[in-house]
Amino acid sequence: MAQISKHMFEAACSNVHCSEILHPWNRSCWTSSIQTYRDSFIGSAKFYLIIHLAQNLMRGKKVLTKKELIKAGENYLRSTILGAMISGTCVTFGCILRLLMGRKFTFFTYLMLPNTLNGLFILLEPPSRRGLVINLFCNLAIEYMLRCLERAGYIAITRGKQTVLFMLGSALLFYLMRLEGEKKNRTPLLWLFTAEKVKQKTDDEQNVCPHKGTCTRYIAKGAGIYFGAGLCVSLAKTLLPKLRTPIKALSTVRYNHFKLALFFGSYIGIYRAIVCYLCRSRGYDSALYALPAGCIAGLSFLFKPNLGFAIASLTGAFKIFSTTLYEKKMLPDNIPLPLLLYCFCQGTLFHTRFMDPDICPSYMFNLIRSVSNGRSEILYANMLKIINKIAI
Repeated sequence: MAQISKHMFEAACSNVHCSEILHPWNRSCWTSSIQTYRDSFIGSAKFYLIIHLAQNLMRGKKVLTKKELIKAGENYLRSTILGAMISGTCVTFGCILRLLMGRKFTFFTYLMLPNTLNGLFILLEPPSRRGLVINLFCNLAIEYMLRCLERAGYIAITRGKQTVLFMLGSALLFYLMRLEGEKKNRTPLLWLFTAEKVKQKTDDEQNVCPHKGTCTRYIAKGAGIYFGAGLCVSLAKTLLPKLRTPIKALSTVRYNHFKLALFFGSYIGIYRAIVCYLCRSRGYDSALYALPAGCIAGLSFLFKPNLGFAIASLTGAFKIFSTTLYEKKMLPDNIPLPLLLYCFCQGTLFHTRFMDPDICPSYMFNLIRSVSNGRSEILYANMLKIINKIAI
């Protein structure tokens, strides 16, 4: 359905009982909460299991120690509780706000304000993971805002403009990554690849490049690993839903399923090749080499254009830069700006999923449906029924 305006929602849903569009499985707010929180925990556990398994598999043998396995289990449990509390309290806070507003719903107190308030549960995540979640939601919120501007006719998001945006973002991001390479703890980022630190020139070592072994092997290894990762992601999306008919599933594989792999593989391969070339030709390594390397490697974006990737490259660079500003006391650390930003982004995105689904980032559909264990689809369908009755 198209965008639902404030007037349309409040004309249709302002006076309905909260059980109709918040908890139709039980009329009582308190009794329904048992089912709400139960399903939220189940849905959250399923959703985060896949995410945490994938993240830990990418870490390789490091996660196999007893200490790391315990830590991985704790992180999974905390993420599960986070998702369950956000999904569950969305309904609870919605009912409470309706009561405070004189038993009426408003456009902003239905979903936006409840999901802004329960954004505080992000504090359940450990600091090392918290930044990644905040970064993701900021990227999604920016993507939605750009889509709004495009729909209004203020900008045109073309493939070429997205590519240029990604090239600039990649150049800045890789450069800032290499600048902070000497730090003991790097800024956690939601990004494909961590750039190597700048190699200091020494007289007793012939290789001036930031790697061991030959350049050819280094470039081919990086390109091969990321090509394989991209291919696994694409094939998993295609084949897993059709596991009952494996032969039929394999027959659906097309060239399009290799685009993500080509993007990942060429992106890393070109970046490493240019850095190695500049190191060899100049005789020493420098963080500045990441600027042309990241920019030219960004042309790989043409294999798989995605506005989310383009935005993520720039926000990743901004995150490293903002970390530097915090360290230099140029930004106040007594005001939780990242937390406030996350709460705003989460409230906006949950609200958008229901009120403006046409341009809502697709990730939000999957997230909300999965974490609520499918309950969100029931709420949305009920809301549409009520609004359509008024429209008719």
